[in-house]
Amino acid sequence: MQNPMDLRRLTVALVLVACIAAPARDQSSPPPAAELINEVVANELTDRVQQRKWMYLIDKREGKQTLTEEQVETKDGPLYRVLAIDGTPLNPDQLQQDNTRLDRLLRDSSQQLKLKQGYDEDEQKLERLMRLLPEAFLYDYDGVEGNLVRLKFRPNNDYNPPTYEARVAHSLAGTILIDAQQKRLAKLSGQLISRVEFGYGLFGHIDNGGTIEIGRVEVGSSQWKTALINIQLSGRLVFFKTISKQEYETRTHFRVVSGDLSLAEASRLLVP
Repeated sequence: MQNPMDLRRLTVALVLVACIAAPARDQSSPPPAAELINEVVANELTDRVQQRKWMYLIDKREGKQTLTEEQVETKDGPLYRVLAIDGTPLNPDQLQQDNTRLDRLLRDSSQQLKLKQGYDEDEQKLERLMRLLPEAFLYDYDGVEGNLVRLKFRPNNDYNPPTYEARVAHSLAGTILIDAQQKRLAKLSGQLISRVEFGYGLFGHIDNGGTIEIGRVEVGSSQWKTALINIQLSGRLVFFKTISKQEYETRTHFRVVSGDLSLAEASRLLVP
């Protein structure tokens, strides 16, 4: 009997061959890799419109510490509870401090608004990155990786970045992994191949060699979520207001929650 994993890899290989062969039938069509990226971006943006809410575990680096948190998305922004520091569950004093932080947040509408604005800004930055993918880069097929199609990307010199943020993104080159059956982004790994200066360096710069890595996973039927954020940039300016220049975060154990969940209701789901 044929191994199911072998069948999936065969399917990916056939999709890749079909995409590469397509231009031979229609010389006026865009490069197949560019067509695939357009479809992937369209699917990602369509999924984001659904605005489903999820609960998940987060492991992240903060300074020299590793924090484990449980986070719930709500209509009023995210709410999280710290579960462990450096792999060790909170002691009674640390748990009390975290309870106090949660209680203060639930009573402070201005703090809630600030938290939601920061979360929304990060989500919008990810959406803007997705939107510039078709225009900002040139793509080539680069084989398969497991059951995923791999593309190489590099800056498109004909693209004129409209913002500082777009200029940083446009300086990336690297690889993209795509689920060819669902046409969804599985992973983007890019490295800055040139130094990015602002105001001829007077307003700051981002050094070349920095990396940005974003991983996505399927969490439900045709539903994908960001499971990895790895940003390692050095320079004088910070563009991600709620993501530092050196950020590493993974998200696992996704569970769907009500889209109408309030912060108070979410707090009751976060059992210490």
